[in-house]
Amino acid sequence: MYRKISLLLIFLMLFTVLTGCYDAVEIDDEVYPVMLGVDKGANNKFRITIQYSVYGAANRNQEGTQRTQSNIAVIEAPSIIESMEMFGQEISRRITLKHLKVIVFSEKIAVEGIGKYILGIQRYREMRNTVAITVVKGEAQNFVRENLSIIGESLPKMVELFFSQPLHNSYSAEEQFFDFYQSILSSYKQPVASYGGVNDYSNIGEGENQKDIPPITGKGYLPGEIPRKGSAKRELSGTAVFNGDKMVGYLDSYETRYYLLVEGKFRGATITINDKYKPSTVIVAYIKLARKPKVKAHFSGGKPVIDVNLKVEADIVSINNKTPYEKLYMIQDLNAQIKDFLSKGINKTIEKTQKEYESDIFGFGYHVVDNFKTIQEWEDYNWLSHYKDAKINVNLTVNVRRMGAGFYTSDIWDSGGRVEK
Repeated sequence: MYRKISLLLIFLMLFTVLTGCYDAVEIDDEVYPVMLGVDKGANNKFRITIQYSVYGAANRNQEGTQRTQSNIAVIEAPSIIESMEMFGQEISRRITLKHLKVIVFSEKIAVEGIGKYILGIQRYREMRNTVAITVVKGEAQNFVRENLSIIGESLPKMVELFFSQPLHNSYSAEEQFFDFYQSILSSYKQPVASYGGVNDYSNIGEGENQKDIPPITGKGYLPGEIPRKGSAKRELSGTAVFNGDKMVGYLDSYETRYYLLVEGKFRGATITINDKYKPSTVIVAYIKLARKPKVKAHFSGGKPVIDVNLKVEADIVSINNKTPYEKLYMIQDLNAQIKDFLSKGINKTIEKTQKEYESDIFGFGYHVVDNFKTIQEWEDYNWLSHYKDAKINVNLTVNVRRMGAGFYTSDIWDSGGRVEK
């Protein structure tokens, strides 16, 4: 009887303790910033900018396009974490970083070093490893203010899709918080971050180009340089290159593609090249890696030698001339043109990281380390200081797999007969 009564009392106590939601928080009791900008402060160490959604609110702009209504708040604080409490004076709710999508650093801060900022928040329990890291030209505050959602009502979804664009166009690197944190502590490679900025729409001209010149192909853009007009001025184009925790340079949008190809993170993108037989026309191809790059490293004469084997597949999207590239005897010629275009870009990008930045962003160190017996030997060698002296050989193979929907090249006819193009 005593045992039965004891068990009954225990069950009653458990039912009392485990029922209810004593720590429950209603959604509208908290505010969830999706973007956080970090600038240098005037009156304090940090100037923090956050962007957050307004619950259930959307409006339309003058063109009738629906936009999510979001608010921007700016504050200066001694630390990023304390700023979240200080924002309560503005928002009258608890600020939580549980759903933060992006941290945006100004280039001015990145050049001085962002390691102390990353180390300062990596212990914070609400900080997720999947948060994207971005460096922007100018002030981070301006970039956040221009982050407008012009399609759909969900600001978090818009931000997530915008910063995942590198998966589709490879114009910028996609670096997450944990990857960046790991790289600044690594002796094998150096970190990178996506590179952004604000476009003032001044790079697109008015009227028509009357000059008969070949199309400009293979041109890489930096943030703010893309010739476009629209509704959202913020853009990502290029990659910020770091040496340790300090930004030492950048790659433009096309150089970023070459970097991603060598590193093995290239998901696929469209390239446009001038046809060598008719330079006024272009060949458009969709390229992707056929497999992960194979990298081997050894030493010759005391210097590291790295061999990179790349295999790329290409699908022809468009050929705006009558050259019969779909013929079997022309396929190798087409392969050679694409290979020449990519090889030049890859070699120049590698040389730039070696000679100008002295930064192994490709992670070649993970392969060079196989030539050392112990970690102590590896750390004493200091690979990152020897990267600039390495000889890097890139063996690229390009195979055109598909020629698009056309089976043969057709002629254009008018009243005068066959038109030569």
